[in-house]
Parts: sequence; structure tokens; C-alpha cells
Amino acid sequence: MWADAIVVEKGLDRWAVLDENGWGAMIGWAADADNLARRPVSDEGRTVMVIVERAGVPASSEESFSPADRVFVDDSIDEYLAQAGIPPRPRGWTWLIRVPAGYSSGQDFFDSINEELNTFEPAPVRPSEWLPVMLETVARLYRNG
Repeated sequence: MWADAIVVEKGLDRWAVLDENGWGAMIGWAADADNLARRPVSDEGRTVMVIVERAGVPASSEESFSPADRVFVDDSIDEYLAQAGIPPRPRGWTWLIRVPAGYSSGQDFFDSINEELNTFEPAPVRPSEWLPVMLETVARLYRNG
């Protein structure tokens, strides 16, 4: 399914970048290929805040996002997806999701997804338990949006 996502060079109107974590990737998987796009990832100019604690005193600094950071992020996402039974995403891409017309922004759509997911009782705990709930919720929001 990941390979079926359209490839774009720039952002698209009514599309939003998925969070770069396992949860964001699972939302992309639940949206299906018709609602998923990808563009080449660019970490150029990206930074991370590093906090080092010495003798109980934290010191922070801003550093360039490194190739090792990219591997760590991608490995973490792949691990989460594997726990849900989802194949890893191809690396080297930024992933985008189509925002249905009924939502004013990507953040509005993501907030609706998370709000819906927070209503399930009992709440799933493991990624494998979240997947069916995520699939149902995202499909319903696309139908209604």
C-alpha cells in the first residue's frame, strides 16, 4: 500500500504532513493509498534540541539533524508499525494525508481523529489493538467529511 501513494515534489492543497512518528504513520496506513501522498524527505536545515544533564544541571543546545537521527526516527516508526502488523514505510519520504473538505486544516482533521479515538472504552493499549479502531475511525471520518 505504501508504494501506491502518489509522489509529489511539493505540498498539495488540502493535504497535510503526517506526524513523523508511529501514530502518524498508522493514520496514513488507515487512510489508504487514495488519501496518501509522499514527497522526498529533506532534513536540510533541520535542527534538534539536545539536553545534557551534568551533576543534576541540564544544559541545552541546538544541533543539526544528523543522518543518525534520521535512521533513529525511521527505525522507531518501523518498530511501532511492526507491532501493529503493518509493513514498514519506504524510507526517504515525507508522508502526507488528504484532508477531507469538511475540515478547515490538517490539524483540524488530526484533532478529530484523535478525539474520536479517545472515546473508545476500554482504550486500546498496544499498536495491534489500535489498528482496527484506527481503520474504522479514519474510514468513517473520510465518509462523513
